Formats: sequence, C-alpha cells, structure tokens
Amino acid sequence: MSDGTSKLLGVLGHPIGHSQSPGLFKRILAAEGRDDVTYRTFDLPDIEDFQTLLQQHPHLVGLNVTVPHKQAILSKLGCVSEEAQTVGAVNTLVKTPHGWEGHNTDVWGFQRSIQPFLANRHERALVLGTGGSAAAVHHVLDRLGIDAISVSRNGDSTRGTRALGKASIGYHEVSEWVVRHHLLVVHCTPVGMHPQDQDMVPFPTSWLTPEHLVVDLIYTPAETRLLREARGRGAAILNGADMLRLQAEKAWEIWKTSGV
Repeated sequence: MSDGTSKLLGVLGHPIGHSQSPGLFKRILAAEGRDDVTYRTFDLPDIEDFQTLLQQHPHLVGLNVTVPHKQAILSKLGCVSEEAQTVGAVNTLVKTPHGWEGHNTDVWGFQRSIQPFLANRHERALVLGTGGSAAAVHHVLDRLGIDAISVSRNGDSTRGTRALGKASIGYHEVSEWVVRHHLLVVHCTPVGMHPQDQDMVPFPTSWLTPEHLVVDLIYTPAETRLLREARGRGAAILNGADMLRLQAEKAWEIWKTSGV
C-alpha cells in the first residue's frame, strides 16, 4: 500500500520504445500492491546526459539499463558490484546513500533461461556481438565450462571481449567448419529488433543443423529472422523473453533489498 511517498523506477536506453520492461514491472508492482512506485521509460541518446536526467527526476530510486549504455554507464557510477565489474557491463542501478550503484542481472537471467536447453554437445559456442549483453553471455558460458568465440563485423576483440580473454573473429571468417563445430549460437546485438524485423546479422544459417541451439536475446519480435531461419534448418531456438523476465525479477529483488 502507498505510504504517501512517490518512488520512481525506469528503464534507460536508446531507442527505448521496444522495451517490454514497463509492462513487466507494472505486473510485478501490482502483484505486490506497490501503488507507491511507478515505472517508466527514459530515452537517453547520450550517456553524458545521465546526471541531468537524475537531477530532473529526484524521485528516481532504481533504473534498468539497456542498449546502448550497459558499458558506458560504468564511468558514471560511484560503486559497481564485483560481478558487474568482472563482466564489464551494468544493467541494473540502485540509488544508495553513497550514490548510484551498478549491478548485472543479465548474468542471472541468461544462465537460468538457457540451462534447461543445454545438452552435453553444447560444449562450444559462437557469441554474435561484442556489447554489454555479449559480455554477460561470455561470463555465463565461462561459468558453465563452454568455450566461446566472439563474432563481430570486424572481428575486433578490443570491444567487450579482450578483457575476458576471448578469441574474436569476423563474420567473413565463419566457415562451415566453424558452424558445425560450435553447436550453440547466441545472438547479442539489436539487429533484427522491431521495427527492423527483417534485418539479420550476416551469419550463415544454411550451415545450421538439428544439433544446434540458437539463442537470440531479442524478445520483440518473439521470432526474429535469425530464429526463423534457424528453425527452418531444424535447430532448436530460444528468444530473450525468459531472460528478460528473470533479470527483471532479480533487479526487483535488489531494489527491494535496498529499501524500495
């Protein structure tokens, strides 16, 4: 029940119109009877305007962070959890008496969403992308003992993967042999997200097999072009809806622990 104090939560990113977080947290807040808390989107093209946003919204007590700010936000925080520091990316912020603190609940969400679908054959993975979500995915795969290669347009390991000591190749280097010997593929970029539903990273889906598991962290649309083509090759597919829900539940747990 409301105690008369207005508290504000939200999700920060750019673009932000695709986010399902407001609807998700509306259900969470309603289920817990928290009519003293509201949740909204914040479209922030430039992370340098973060402090201005905080000044404009003094009742903000927690934020989710999405593309493209999961890594850039680190320099704006007074404290970062050990796991988020290791990953090199943050997706959950909480206001504390000592300033804003960063956490990574993508790790929690991704691990618990993918584990039921993993088999012994998924011992090697291709991670498509080098941003904050990819960093969390690499962290989880390391934890699960799965060897992973980062794949990007230029194969540059200086963005997101070098700190994790990961091999990195370009899409032009993804041969049939590479695809056949990496039976787990995880897509971590926004390419293919609504409204650009027909876009897809230049990954050769024709070499996928029924032995593959293809994961796309995008959840809008529910089936991206990448997942549709993978399904057409007989591969098992998984979108990012479960990861979204699980990371959100973990974020809410962090916020409640902090006094929200």
